[in-house]
Amino acid sequence: MSAKYEDALPVKNGSLNMITNSHAAFNPKLIKDKLKTGGYFISQQVGALNNYSLSCFFDLDYVPAYPDNTLLKTVADFQNLGFEILLTKEAQPSMTFFDIGAIIYYASIIPWEFPDFSVDHCLSQLTQLDQLIQNDGSVTTKEDRFILVTRKM
Repeated sequence: MSAKYEDALPVKNGSLNMITNSHAAFNPKLIKDKLKTGGYFISQQVGALNNYSLSCFFDLDYVPAYPDNTLLKTVADFQNLGFEILLTKEAQPSMTFFDIGAIIYYASIIPWEFPDFSVDHCLSQLTQLDQLIQNDGSVTTKEDRFILVTRKM
């Protein structure tokens, strides 16, 4: 078990009624250890395919940084540990960009989805996107989100 997960939950095993998590990595085995029997784990996650088409536009060889972060894999991990699955839901909302500056800013702050992004490195693609925005008024990409609510049995 990675120390980063242990450091994130420095509490006694079997001591928590609920653990919530939003967008952070987690270890299902550690969650099981820290929860009391009947305790809940609730997590909202960014899925593996977040902005996939836009990431691929900048890098044809793009591979998601966390390819296993999917609802199906996460559900299976918790079921294999004996958790009851109370709620699962996926969503792929649209994110629309109305100017190239917003795309540049966005790609520069999430390097795990846009590795090696820079204006110089991606100037050709940025020029193409800017032309699309000028012609169509916007460029849209899809986000990938899921929620999971479980109970330790």
